[in-house]
Order: sequence, then C-alpha cells, then structure tokens
Amino acid sequence: MDANEHRLHIVVPYRDRAEHLRQFVPWLTAYFARLAVPLDYRVTVVEQDAGLPFNRGALKNAGFVLGAEGSDYTCLHDVDYLPLDADYSWAAEPTPILWHGAENRPVAPGRSDRTVTSNLESTMGGVLLVPNGVFRQIDGYSNQYWGWGYEDFDFSLRIRARRLPTGRRKGTFRPLDHDNDGFTPEAVPTPISLVNRRMFQHLWSTGKLPQGDGLSSLSFEVLDRTPCDDGTPDGRGRWEHVRIHLNHAPHPDQLAACGGQGT
Repeated sequence: MDANEHRLHIVVPYRDRAEHLRQFVPWLTAYFARLAVPLDYRVTVVEQDAGLPFNRGALKNAGFVLGAEGSDYTCLHDVDYLPLDADYSWAAEPTPILWHGAENRPVAPGRSDRTVTSNLESTMGGVLLVPNGVFRQIDGYSNQYWGWGYEDFDFSLRIRARRLPTGRRKGTFRPLDHDNDGFTPEAVPTPISLVNRRMFQHLWSTGKLPQGDGLSSLSFEVLDRTPCDDGTPDGRGRWEHVRIHLNHAPHPDQLAACGGQGT
C-alpha cells in the first residue's frame, strides 16, 4: 500500500468550544481540499456530555474506537489549532506535527499577559499522528486524567516504556486563543493541574508501565450521532459529530479540584 492510500481518521475531542469548532470545520476542509496529493480522511468530533469534568484522554480513546475499523492511522487533533502548512500523510510511528504556532500560548487572553511554553522537542500533544496498530499496542490514553492535563505526558511514557520509535514533523498552525485551564491568569498551576500531576507521578512511581487503563478499560455510551456539515457537497459524509457519556467517574480529589462540577 502506498503512503497516500492509507486511510486517515481525525479525532477531535470537544466540549464548549462552539466558536472554535465553527472555524475549525471549514478551515480543515479547505486545507485538505488544497493538498497536492489527496488523502482519504474522515473526521469525528467527539463531544463529552455535561455533568463531569472534561476527560480529553478518554474522549480520544472513544474517538479512536468509533473510527478504527475504517482507518489505518489516527490523528488526535485539538480543535484550537488550524493548519497552515502541515503534513498529515501516513506516519509509521507516533508523530507529532504541531510546531510553529504552539511555542508560547497565553494563559488568559485579554486578562493577562502571562504565557506558558511547551517543550516542542518532546510533547505529544496538540496534533498527533498514530498508526492504529501502535495505538492499540500502547492501550491508547489513560482514562484517569479529568479536568486538565497530564494525559499527553502519560501517553508519551507509554510509548517510551515500550521502546517504540517516534517521529516529528514541524508543521505550522494558527492557534485559537482561549483560557488555559491548567493555569491561573498569574500562570500559577490550578488545583486540578496539581492533582493530576500527583496522580501522574503516582502512576509512574515504580518506573513500570501501568496496566489495565486505556482502551482496555474504556466504557462509554453514544448519546447521539449527527453529520457535521462542512459546507461542501461531500462534507456530510466525511464529518460526524458524536456526543458520548463516559461510564466512569473522577476521583473525589479531582472532582473537588474542579469545583465539584464539569469543566
């Protein structure tokens, strides 16, 4: 199979970012329409229902499950990054493609001039290509990080623990500003960020790969599935918006750190 014959499934974890989604759908559609070498792609926007804190890792797992049968590799794509010049073609190993545009991001646009800096040499967040076989091999993302943060760090260690090779493509993206739930306007870590950091440290304290947390333990219900119209004749066949309910709950300290409600 040639590289451009591999089927791509783009998974977009989502909740309460309507303005970003309105920009993301037509932008990504137009970007893929301009590719010199067309890609066979589908997009699933996976929305978590209200009631519990956001769980980005579990939503990525759910999105993978929803599209794995009809794809060869998956792109885990944040809704707040619009591609300007990025390579989404087949990757034989986990390959982040987000680079330019993600260097420094504001913590509270319009309310603070503080920023946070990502280590782009090591991050697995933002926009990541993963062959489906590798995603299954590492059991996907942890389902235990609620509210904000550390699911991408955990995912990176899952790859390293198995000594799997990784790639990196330096794509250029236009970021969409929003409040960072991991930091206060003063760039101080929020309570949920601190709770999840402690959980991350505990899970990996032995240096051994945690078992039984990921695709293998994922449980969710599909509440509704609707075509997502991108404004093109065939767009309703490429895009789908799926709303789900996760069948597990946060730890009490995570819920308390999020104010006892969804975030």
